[in-house]
Amino acid sequence: MTLSNPRHIAVLKGGPSSEHEVSLRTGAAIAEALRASARGYEVTEIVVEGREVVLPAHVDFVFLALHGTFGEDGEVQSLLEKRGVPYTGSGIAASRLAFDKEASKDLFRSAGIPTPDGFILPKGTPFPSDYPLPVVVKPSRQGSTVGMSFVFEASEIAPALEKAWQFDAHILVERYIKGREFTVGILGDEALPLVEIVPKQGFYDYNNKYTAGATDYFCPAELDAAGHPYVLEVNTIPGMTATSLLPKAAAAAGLSFPTLCERILDLSEAVAVRNKFQSSLA
Repeated sequence: MTLSNPRHIAVLKGGPSSEHEVSLRTGAAIAEALRASARGYEVTEIVVEGREVVLPAHVDFVFLALHGTFGEDGEVQSLLEKRGVPYTGSGIAASRLAFDKEASKDLFRSAGIPTPDGFILPKGTPFPSDYPLPVVVKPSRQGSTVGMSFVFEASEIAPALEKAWQFDAHILVERYIKGREFTVGILGDEALPLVEIVPKQGFYDYNNKYTAGATDYFCPAELDAAGHPYVLEVNTIPGMTATSLLPKAAAAAGLSFPTLCERILDLSEAVAVRNKFQSSLA
């Protein structure tokens, strides 16, 4: 069975995380795109309120639009695998590693990928007085810049720590790197055109991410040979709203939004088929 035949797709959106509202928008956009597809999908939108997922009968595939905890940390992936339901995106282990900024940083370093210096500060631990400023403070396991602060003065340290600890008992303190900000979408083995992110005011925080017109985006971004790149983090379920970056990059590569959603389904089904075959050999 291939995705070129009509299939019943369940789009999971909402979830228990602080990114619930953004996830609702992502899921609605995906469902609209799939219904517009010439492939004739049957699409059911499911709003997840807690950590229980109730799927309708005869669902062939789950399109994950859950951001943040439960959706991106391997939890819902584990739940679906136990039920034998295939889903889009990264698997359990990759989701856990990508969502945990501490684990991601360890992987970057071990692979020789440049990433800003930083350290983990458990809840209640004093900030080291000799650590140089400026720094960026953010929860180790959150997304969409939730709980993040930029610290330029010593007086800003305590409020930044308290803010981040509201969302995670472990926070990442990272050296602030002044420079241009880019994101690159990866679709299978293909790197999509770079998107440069230029907020009109301040930094690329939650409001500037999700407020229409608050940020300028340039895609494909222009790069010269100067400068030194740093990798900050990986996002396994990127936003798919009107202001989201992956759809912008896909459009620059000639992919419409419905086609992008179809490609994600195709790639995910190929992984699911391969995994099922490998399991049968074990």
